[in-house]
Amino acid sequence: MSDMRFGDVRSLCDMNEGVLSPLVFTDEAIYQLELDRIFGRAWVLLCPAGQIPAPGDFFNTYVGADRVIVVRQKDGSVKALLNQCRHRGNELIRQDSGNVKAITCTYHGWSWDTAGSLRSVPYEDIVFPEGFDKSAWGCVQMAQVDTYKGLVFGTWDPSAPTLIDYLGDAAWYLDTPLDRFEGGMELMGGVNKWIVKANWKIIAEQFVNDMLHPEMTHISALIASVPPGADMSNMQLPVTGRQFTSPQGHGMGLWTDGPILDLTLGERVKHYLVDDSYAAAVARVGKARADVQAAHMTLFPTGVVLFGFNHIRVIHPVSVDESEIWTWQLSPAAAPPEVKQLWAKNSQRAFGAGGLFETEDSAVWSGIQRTMKGAIGRRHPFAVQMGDRVNRGPDPDYPGRVTQRAYSEVAARGFYHRWLEMLTSENWREMDRAAQARYAEGGHQ
Repeated sequence: MSDMRFGDVRSLCDMNEGVLSPLVFTDEAIYQLELDRIFGRAWVLLCPAGQIPAPGDFFNTYVGADRVIVVRQKDGSVKALLNQCRHRGNELIRQDSGNVKAITCTYHGWSWDTAGSLRSVPYEDIVFPEGFDKSAWGCVQMAQVDTYKGLVFGTWDPSAPTLIDYLGDAAWYLDTPLDRFEGGMELMGGVNKWIVKANWKIIAEQFVNDMLHPEMTHISALIASVPPGADMSNMQLPVTGRQFTSPQGHGMGLWTDGPILDLTLGERVKHYLVDDSYAAAVARVGKARADVQAAHMTLFPTGVVLFGFNHIRVIHPVSVDESEIWTWQLSPAAAPPEVKQLWAKNSQRAFGAGGLFETEDSAVWSGIQRTMKGAIGRRHPFAVQMGDRVNRGPDPDYPGRVTQRAYSEVAARGFYHRWLEMLTSENWREMDRAAQARYAEGGHQ
């Protein structure tokens, strides 16, 4: 447990005024507190369910800094086991993914079944002549594991709310990409991974709210994506759109028009999304969601979904100033094969490890981290103040607290509100009371 005092943390993050200290991205004590109070309690996106389709299939991931094995059980359910031997702490499985009938430690040979129960200890009768209670030494398990529309989540905290309660209004928005198409979504290939020299919150914050940066950060990528001879007079991205934030810290920005999908996914995929499948999408998820063409959402703390691109990612907090990004690509299972392949290829061209947009984002994220290495760069706070900060009431079409413009920092403030509540609250009841207070009628956004 970190020795960072709660009062110290509160002094660094004032989202009623929209003021944030650089220390929240650089302080090792805060990072250690996050591992315990956020990643030790929150529901965290583990992987798409398609990563582990059959019994015995496993996927190795992280929750915070803890290595976790996500494994499909014989009955179709999913468990998440701490990847650590109960004898001397060796990593139980080193492979990224695969299929196992048993999990055997390569150090001393202790062996567990896929449910995490200890089944075998070499020379048990000799080394434990008076008997050994194997039932007491099963793998440490995440307290709750659940799946929503093909995404697997887990939490270490048995007192955490259910997954659907944790998602709150964000579940309604998640249905936009995950339930839009008849037949659901299909995993296209496996996981892609790369490292960015930046604190995890810098990355998560962009996807929770920042719809403004493409006009500056991605101008080179946008120009490079324009077909030869095309008219660039309509290149400006739309100011229209919305931004959603929630008490749980989830948030997103969305557009219902604009050139972004044409330039990145291509005409054939855009036509399938906006024209071919539109009527069926309206029937499945309603017009408001069917009209969303592009959006990015952060599921607090580190799950990211790019709508339109069908791109899923998790941001792993490797250290206070380094993150590892893991991504998956989905396509509509019922789409024509050439559409599915184009969707996956063009999304990766934009947001893969070497993607046109991804490399520009990564340069900004790592640049932000570099500016905070010096004594002066850590001293002066940042302004998180864009957008109307007074609650104007419900949106007629979209649930939760929603702005009428995409260009805002409402969702960023919601993200950091929840970040602070999780760090400074002893239990979920305290967190809920704090969220209810800030969401009271007329409260700050």
